[in-house]
Amino acid sequence: MRAQAPRALWLVGLLSLAGCQHAAPVLAPDTASRLESTPGGYLAGEVVGLEDGAVLDRRDFVWTLAFSPESSRVAYSHLAAREYQLALWTLRPALARVADQGINSSDFDVEALAFSRDGSLLASAGWDGMVRLYDAATGALKASLRTEEPLTAVAFHPAGGYLVAGSEKGLLTVLRVADLGFSFEARPHTDRVSALVFAPDGTLYSGSWDKRIRVFDAREEAPRRDQARVRFERRGGFAVVGGTLNGKSPVAFALDARAPALVLGTQAAAAAGIDTPMLQETVSLPTALGATLARVARGQQLRLKGLALDGLDVAVCDACLPPGVGGVLGAPFAERVDVAFDDATGEAVLTLKAPAPVKQEERGLVLAPRTALTFEAHVNDVTLDAAGRRLGVAFSEPRAERNRTVYEREKKGLVEPPAEWNAAALVDAGSGQVLRKWTAHRGVVASAGISPDGRSLVSGGWDKQLYVWREGQESPVAERKFGWSVRRVRFSPDGRLVGVAAWTPQKASGTQESDPAAALFPVRYAAPTVER
Repeated sequence: MRAQAPRALWLVGLLSLAGCQHAAPVLAPDTASRLESTPGGYLAGEVVGLEDGAVLDRRDFVWTLAFSPESSRVAYSHLAAREYQLALWTLRPALARVADQGINSSDFDVEALAFSRDGSLLASAGWDGMVRLYDAATGALKASLRTEEPLTAVAFHPAGGYLVAGSEKGLLTVLRVADLGFSFEARPHTDRVSALVFAPDGTLYSGSWDKRIRVFDAREEAPRRDQARVRFERRGGFAVVGGTLNGKSPVAFALDARAPALVLGTQAAAAAGIDTPMLQETVSLPTALGATLARVARGQQLRLKGLALDGLDVAVCDACLPPGVGGVLGAPFAERVDVAFDDATGEAVLTLKAPAPVKQEERGLVLAPRTALTFEAHVNDVTLDAAGRRLGVAFSEPRAERNRTVYEREKKGLVEPPAEWNAAALVDAGSGQVLRKWTAHRGVVASAGISPDGRSLVSGGWDKQLYVWREGQESPVAERKFGWSVRRVRFSPDGRLVGVAAWTPQKASGTQESDPAAALFPVRYAAPTVER
């Protein structure tokens, strides 16, 4: 009996939050016990329905949802009155909210959450370009990094040392988990990265609105440190790029080979750990008002993504800076680095003129392209079964962009007709063959979550519908109606739950509660077995 206590508490908590007074157990006690005692185990078999479960949010727009690998926690991002917030809940031994805290302002959507494979960390990625790492047990913020583009997807490598962030412009950036340091980047997509998922062996699947799922081998090797591609913008007659000094806060640098020195403003120098009043050496620099004496900090390090310059002398001078930048990369930089501009991607290509030798012990995660799976529709979501053999994919014929036309149609209550590629599908991960496709959704299919055993699929769309599909069956085995657009659907890694993130019609009066926006549904199987 003692072995069943945690399971019983969890089930009671789940059902009580849903308002269920009488409900039969979803799993037989012996199956539940076997599942809990099998590390990495999951339920397999014919899914026959969903039970009513817990509603975690009825007030806000919920954008995305993620389960921890051991299925003991769930996290979701939601739009509160003035900011996006991160909600973190435990599922066992009892359902309880651990944290609900701000992520960023309401101007920047947070569409990506992921737990590390060991369950210790939780990552968020948002349209402010920030990657944030949280303690997955407490929700405490541990680290953050601003990247150059709005972010729409994030995933941890299964070995735990790296994570990958995908951007709105098709860029994949690999970062070290330990310090969020740059490891590698590539731009394999021509449109938004909609999903990132790693197989247990480290294979990465990257889905995009460019109608492709690209497959990569991820491996550690000595990284290339003689070149970097960085975003630039033209501002006040200068090309401006972002870099970091001494591994501290990012700085906007103007490229100007005419300037006789590398220059930092006092604010940027302080952020880089330079104590300007204590500097003794000075250098004379020209300004619009004549020569000025700037204090010099020797032996600094500049990093522009994977390209690092050591032993730099930096002059600290506010009067020497063009408006709107924190520093200038002058002649000493131009002597060591060639700069070429790729206007097609908006990037500056920086190449060392005399590359420094790579340290033998220095290694990083590199993504090597394996293949591209091409489809006839936009890829909005990609998930992977436990064995890494099958993908669950959400497709749509139109781009999944909410515009005035979409809102007007919804306001009028107009329903889109069925379309061949507004679909949820099971796809062979190796060949890209569509094994089974379901087209019941009217309009954009926003999300598709595959079951751990690869035999079932849950899908959600802008038509407010959630469907559960089973291989070999035409009709859904379960469905739920929501108040507004369903944004994200997932099976828990152990197969016990389906989690849903949705928007809900918001209410400004009373309790402000509306239709479910974050919900958990226990999954019912005909004769479940436990696999791993």
